[in-house]
Amino acid sequence: MTREQILDAYNAKLKRIQNNRVYSDHAKQVMAAKAYKEAQDALDQLRDNTTAQLRTRRADLQRRMFGHADSNDPNALLARRNATDRANQLDDPRTAADELRHALDQGDSILARAIAKRAADYGWGDVLDAYADTRPDFRRLAEEYNTTPDPDDKHWAVTHAFNHVAPPPASLITLQAHEIDRLAQQDLDGPASGTTPTMNAADVAAVNALFRGGAA
Repeated sequence: MTREQILDAYNAKLKRIQNNRVYSDHAKQVMAAKAYKEAQDALDQLRDNTTAQLRTRRADLQRRMFGHADSNDPNALLARRNATDRANQLDDPRTAADELRHALDQGDSILARAIAKRAADYGWGDVLDAYADTRPDFRRLAEEYNTTPDPDDKHWAVTHAFNHVAPPPASLITLQAHEIDRLAQQDLDGPASGTTPTMNAADVAAVNALFRGGAA
């Protein structure tokens, strides 16, 4: 379900609870708390799934832009390690551009890729452009990477988390989080406090139907 679908289902459930004339006030609070926790759990799962998907996609794009085909060949591993060491010694874009040009002239794709990765890390746009000119798919991959949200960006992470918070029901707005949790954990046919019943048998049957998706 999408965020909008989760919230729509949540609000519809709250409306059915509130409009019912049979439930006691306490029964409505218990049901509203359960609906709230159910919606928040679904939003939490959606938030985490989206974050994981973004991480996977960005890693895949990085690999396709700068990675190498998997290989256990010792010579290939050594060549990649040496290329990375050489690229990591570059500290200005002009030198990096010269080294990239030389690597491309020599057909050294491993070193060229390592230099491009270094350029990307340091924002050397001209060097990246020169590399992109030799790789037809690079610009398309880079554009997708740059427009795919970064879960490690603090501003994005805060906004993403905020967008996946369910508003508490109006009937519980004055309660603290731990009080809502306590209500949500009550058995639908258990005691509200002491020996006072939370709801009668009719309430229980209606609630069970509600949380199974039936009409209240």
